[in-house]
Amino acid sequence: MADATQARSDDASRNEELRQSDIVTLCGLIGSADRYCTAAEHEQSRSFYGFKSIYQKSYDALCEGHLKMLQAIPDGSDRDILILAAHASLMGDQIQSLDVGNDTYAARLLEGLNAALISIAGSIGNRFPEHVEEVATLWPELGQSIRNDMAVARQMISEMEGR
Repeated sequence: MADATQARSDDASRNEELRQSDIVTLCGLIGSADRYCTAAEHEQSRSFYGFKSIYQKSYDALCEGHLKMLQAIPDGSDRDILILAAHASLMGDQIQSLDVGNDTYAARLLEGLNAALISIAGSIGNRFPEHVEEVATLWPELGQSIRNDMAVARQMISEMEGR
């Protein structure tokens, strides 16, 4: 009887390990939405109105997914933290293009936030490289963004050590 109880316990542990966190699942869905939206964007150049409508709906869903990911709370796993940091960095690239008018402080603040997010995401990626490929299979654009951030973080470290 004890062997059966132990076997069920082992199965439950394995199942828990295989279960994806909400953040990993959302990452996969955003990756799918991104691919779908890109495909719809390519097709909307054709004259059929349905393609434009599908593109707009998929773009709206993609944007909503991005906003929800920015509000997500990690479960404490390295993978979730990497995904959230990398996603924030990816979104940080977009804030660079915001029009801040003549407000040089706001422009410098946006630039500094973007640099900090790249540094954080790159450092986490360098610390847990085994998760980078896993993330890239879910969402290739995010995986590439992490790799870019990792390279920038390594460059920043080497420049700091060279001083």
